[in-house]
Amino acid sequence: MNFKDLLIGWAMEDITPLGPAVLFGQYYDRLAQYIESPLTATACAFERVAENGVKEQAIMVSVDLIWCTALLKTRLKERIKLILADFDVNNLVVNATHTHSAPEPDVTGDYGKMVVEKLADVIAAAWKNRKPATIGSSAGYAVVGHNRRIRYADGSAEMYGSLNRPDFIGIEGTADSAADMIFCWDEAEQLTGIIMNVPCPAQVTEAKYFVSADYWSEVRKQLKQYFNRDVYVLAQCGAAGDISPRDLTRPYATDKPDMWDVPGIVAIGESLLQLVKEAYPEAKKRRQIKPVFKHLVKQIDIPFRKVSEAEYNNALVIVKKIRAREPADPGSPLTAFNRFLSEVKENEKLKQYGPWDNKDSDYGILRLAEIITAQYSHQQKHPYYHMELHVIRLDDVVFASNSFELFVDYGFMIKGRSKAAQTFIVQLSDDYAGYLPTQRALEGGGYSATANPVGPDGGRILVEETISAINSLF
Repeated sequence: MNFKDLLIGWAMEDITPLGPAVLFGQYYDRLAQYIESPLTATACAFERVAENGVKEQAIMVSVDLIWCTALLKTRLKERIKLILADFDVNNLVVNATHTHSAPEPDVTGDYGKMVVEKLADVIAAAWKNRKPATIGSSAGYAVVGHNRRIRYADGSAEMYGSLNRPDFIGIEGTADSAADMIFCWDEAEQLTGIIMNVPCPAQVTEAKYFVSADYWSEVRKQLKQYFNRDVYVLAQCGAAGDISPRDLTRPYATDKPDMWDVPGIVAIGESLLQLVKEAYPEAKKRRQIKPVFKHLVKQIDIPFRKVSEAEYNNALVIVKKIRAREPADPGSPLTAFNRFLSEVKENEKLKQYGPWDNKDSDYGILRLAEIITAQYSHQQKHPYYHMELHVIRLDDVVFASNSFELFVDYGFMIKGRSKAAQTFIVQLSDDYAGYLPTQRALEGGGYSATANPVGPDGGRILVEETISAINSLF
């Protein structure tokens, strides 16, 4: 089958809240005091039409948000159907960078409704902007993410756990320092955009009181300065459910960038800019004029993690015990939540570096226990999580999506068995399905391992389904 040129179109929209914004991602609300950097939605549209009229299509969208829910995706597809008659909405994939410095995109609220409208606009614009293009891929290494689960001698583990304990024995898992990139050029051989995949959530500023796209804002800013013009950046978070942008084993020092504040995002931006500088010449040499382009969409059912009766009963005892101590007045400063919130505020005054919240507080323990009891009730009626998997091949590179905060080892499993030269794992795509921990993490426990709907059994199925889909395209 003979194909015409690959068409690529780019567009970007500002999705920064217009008024007062409550930032989402912690146990407590944070009212934004100002805008540190704008939130954006970037779309990259691909199409190739065979001489016999058969089409291959994809539109990838990246948003500076904590997530894209299934309901948001559904509302978006409904709008796209009305404005793009020649695009199959089933070929749309939306991923989030997982910043905690943006409002929740609740589609029933004003901000969520605005996000849907803006995303529809950016998708339509990218589709209409598609023109003949070439691509070139490359990869490099930049230390951005670090494992954030602390292990103790009794086998337990905790996200952001204390290292200043005699039973601290090490970090639970590894990290992935590789970053994958695809560069896109127009017919005049001018760079138009970069798809950049980094296995680390955009969470340097996760507990601050301002709107921010986190380190991706610096990547965009510094790339613009380097190329002396606007270059689109489609930001993707690789497998990084147990990763954060800070090294917990190194004492914080005043002469180093603060990885809980703006200096940290500037430093990461500089590291990723250097990576682009090194990768760009090689990618340009390997530029593909008519690359292979295929897009596979697959619906898969992944079993929910089975909460045992013993685990449920233990959690129920904890819930009843803490709830029994609660004051009758929910507004009392002595409630578990208000005591937790008071401790956060006090820590913000006393501590220069985070985390400022304490998940070992009564409220943190209660919240985890209530999640477990809710999962137990849910699993009686709903044994499976339904996920939409997208696998997109561009020459010898593939993108594979999932809806989880996927622990990094799953990314390694997929990359290690993929037939592609480069495999971009795109987590937090098209829905939010929670953390997906490994067996080792589940045994260690803690919020990021047990507060999740899917466990290691589901993780193995996700890996096998993803590998099967990837390798079917080669």
